[in-house]
Amino acid sequence: MITITASAAEEIKLSMQNPDTKGMPIRFAVEKTDEGLQYLMGFDERTDSDIHLESGGIEYIFAYSQKSLLDGMVVDFDEIDITNGYGFIFMNPNDPNYEPPQETIAPDKSSAPQ
Repeated sequence: MITITASAAEEIKLSMQNPDTKGMPIRFAVEKTDEGLQYLMGFDERTDSDIHLESGGIEYIFAYSQKSLLDGMVVDFDEIDITNGYGFIFMNPNDPNYEPPQETIAPDKSSAPQ
């Protein structure tokens, strides 16, 4: 369903130390906008209409009605850009504006002159 990376899980666990959120699962939600999808997350109580799962040691929930929009999403915590610093990154193949991250490939040194 949703994959929470180790760095995102670490950041969420820090927030879970707050007495007001202790023991609560994190809720993921998405809203459709003119620009695409807007992602929301926060600690919340579970309801009967929620899907309740776990990833990276983090208990999470989302509304069953949003399953098709959130299925396969990866949540990471990393540097967004120089201006905004670090934050949560939502990599969702169901988002029409999603672009997979570009992997940096190290040059092949085996053909380099010696």
